[in-house]
Amino acid sequence: MSKRPLFASGVRLGVDYIKVILPFLLLGMALFALAWPFVEPAPPERFRIATGMPGGAYERMGQAYQRYFAEQGFVLESHASAGSVENWQKLLRGEVDAAIVQSGTRPLGVENQLQAVVSLTFEPLFIFYRQRDFSAQKAPGDQLLFDLDSYLPLNLAIGADGSGTQSLMTGLLQLHTESLGRISTDLTLQGLGGEAAYQALKEGSVDFASFVMAADAPLLQRLLADPELGVVDFVRANAISQRLPFLSPVVLHQGVVDLQANLPGRDVQLVAPSAYLVVRKDAHRALVQLLIEAARQAQSTSSLTAPQGYFPNLAHMDLPVAEEAEYFFQRGPSFLYRHLPFGLAILVDRLAILILPLLAILIPLSRMAPPALRWRIRRRIYRWYRKLRLMDNALLESALTEAQLHSYLQQVRQLEDEVANTEVPLSYMEEFYNLRLHVAYIRQRLETRLSS
Repeated sequence: MSKRPLFASGVRLGVDYIKVILPFLLLGMALFALAWPFVEPAPPERFRIATGMPGGAYERMGQAYQRYFAEQGFVLESHASAGSVENWQKLLRGEVDAAIVQSGTRPLGVENQLQAVVSLTFEPLFIFYRQRDFSAQKAPGDQLLFDLDSYLPLNLAIGADGSGTQSLMTGLLQLHTESLGRISTDLTLQGLGGEAAYQALKEGSVDFASFVMAADAPLLQRLLADPELGVVDFVRANAISQRLPFLSPVVLHQGVVDLQANLPGRDVQLVAPSAYLVVRKDAHRALVQLLIEAARQAQSTSSLTAPQGYFPNLAHMDLPVAEEAEYFFQRGPSFLYRHLPFGLAILVDRLAILILPLLAILIPLSRMAPPALRWRIRRRIYRWYRKLRLMDNALLESALTEAQLHSYLQQVRQLEDEVANTEVPLSYMEEFYNLRLHVAYIRQRLETRLSS
């Protein structure tokens, strides 16, 4: 009896498995192909954010965000700028993906391209003056902005060109001034901000200097500590914020900046725009999640002009908030983002849509593959039995020639050899050995018939 290689039967069984599974694989591939266009693109490895002037608060925020992005495996490029006005332009031109901006500086018609993410902090407006120019009884208040005639001639530093300070001061001056052109000969507005405005005020080249900055900014401490300077008290802060909703009334309490030096020396009422994050609408949603988490870490300390834990939040923004920001900020990170590295979590999240095709393969495969495989194996056994039945019927006839008997014997030996070298699962061994017994029974009958 000739024998085939032992691996041949195993190969045959493997072919059976493949033939059963192949239709499901082809169906799965088709479903994957249909679902793939709906899979969100992978996030870029590098993002860009516009911050502010070198050494300023916005740049420090950007540096904190860079560290968080690096921890998550991404690169955040920080682009310095003159301030919020320039940052809006960088966003609109596509030079950056995100920016820190000041409320009240938003250009018109940007809602279709940009969306807000999260509010970061209050940045009060401070207007400083030289105290020797005014008596204690006539210290200037917020009427300075709305009654310019009483202070003319006036030289006013309104912030650097392209800054949010300049945009805010221009808006405030125009709010209650019918015509700045009417008094232009006696009013000089200088585009100075930051350290340059401070030095100009000290030197006397400007009468007032404007600053929009956080209450813990190092420059503010120097300004408040300077005995020659005073700060304007916005006694009508609530009214101003009612007229200009992007401003909020805040109080800088006595001693809050420096308890030991008692800075400021009295409660100062102020109006404050907010700093908030903006992204392009075509930016990957991973950027929104990363920025929110970075802001939560960077703004975790208390603000000097807001209650503990007030920032970051979704208020104080004059641009519609991104849906992803609302969902992510309110519900927090999902299970994936809490327990997996960010890069891996977003990969699983992106590919979630492919779970449906996967289920479309696994569920029918788990239910239909075993019966299909059983049917294929039994079909082969039944095919062998069909041959045995033909031989058994032939043996019942007495008119068989010797040549026919030798032919049947050769066939049954080939069948016996084929069955002996066939591998079947253990669950079919009973049927398999019954078949071998029946093959041997037919062979013996043929051999007995030939010997007689």
